[in-house]
Amino acid sequence: MANRVPTLENCTNLLRDMVQINTCQPEGNELDLVKYIEKVFAGKKVEMTRLDHGNNRCSLMVKLPGESDKGGLALLSHLDTVACGDESKWTYPPHSATIADGNLYGRGSADMKAGAAAMIEMALCLLDNEVALKKPVYLCFTADEEVNGIGVVSFADAGYLKDVDAVIVAEPSNEDIGLCEKGALWFRLHAKGKLSHGSRPEIGINAVEKCMEFVASLRPLIDVTEVHPELDTTTVSVTKLSGGIMTNVIPDDAVLEMDIRTLPSISHDKVIADAKAICAKMMEEKPGLVLELEVINNRPAVETPESDPFIDQLKAVHKKLGYEPTCKGLYFYTDASQLIPVIHKPFVIFGPADDKQAHQTNEFVPLASVRKLSEIYLTYVMDYLA
Repeated sequence: MANRVPTLENCTNLLRDMVQINTCQPEGNELDLVKYIEKVFAGKKVEMTRLDHGNNRCSLMVKLPGESDKGGLALLSHLDTVACGDESKWTYPPHSATIADGNLYGRGSADMKAGAAAMIEMALCLLDNEVALKKPVYLCFTADEEVNGIGVVSFADAGYLKDVDAVIVAEPSNEDIGLCEKGALWFRLHAKGKLSHGSRPEIGINAVEKCMEFVASLRPLIDVTEVHPELDTTTVSVTKLSGGIMTNVIPDDAVLEMDIRTLPSISHDKVIADAKAICAKMMEEKPGLVLELEVINNRPAVETPESDPFIDQLKAVHKKLGYEPTCKGLYFYTDASQLIPVIHKPFVIFGPADDKQAHQTNEFVPLASVRKLSEIYLTYVMDYLA
């Protein structure tokens, strides 16, 4: 490997700076962090492309060119974070980036500015060592992953990554190689029925009960018996149900929300079609009932077979550096859910920090983990792209 290698000091400085920049949802303000990253790479031999989403929201691609413009590796990190919640419950202010006992604390430290810092330090090593790449390396910093994914969707729509060979999503994976992630399909059902006295339910249309009937009809059509080796089973959960005005009044209005977490074998299109068909049948059978179904999140499950050559390469890099590779699945979704179904490339979820730290009060990352992942990223590029 070339002389310049990732250091704990450099990773710490990058991560501290990024955590101190507030990119909490719902505002995001990712442009503030994009400007910082641009300054880090200023004067370097890179190509930087902004994807402007308006309202101080922005994504950024930093491309390290190769001899060929085809193939190469893309590394993804989202810039937004979830909100901090009650800041009085934090041991350290959430944007102070306080360091204690080898850990850096703060909102976004684990999810996922640690991954961004590891990516940037890796790229700076390549640039400072003037490594001649055979294929390009893309650092993709996305906006709005925690809500609608406008950043990664913009990357996918623009076609920037359609020719890459593989993708690393630097989300916290506890340093394990994440081969797959569950899908997420969320429904909101608005039922409009007819008021009546509680003693005369037969002349009303109970909107709450119609929501329950919808769930009872949909559940048997979704296979929750299949057991995936890494992701367990598909789950179907009712997460919200509201309606009614008084105990003795049949409700004429109700709203239901469902969170369905799917295995790769589950077709979201089929589940949506089945849900719409159930609504149509219920309205046909009960004149006066109106059911309005909304899909509020649709991120399919994605996976890379462990037998894929990309996984073999990552395992080889681990062993070369003296680490023992472990593969697993992740239950949460990432930017991969909106990119991989478009570009159809092998990917992994592989980043510093324990994934259990995501969205937690007192979120933290071990700084040694950031350096380690940067080292692995750099070794992979040196071994397979240089």
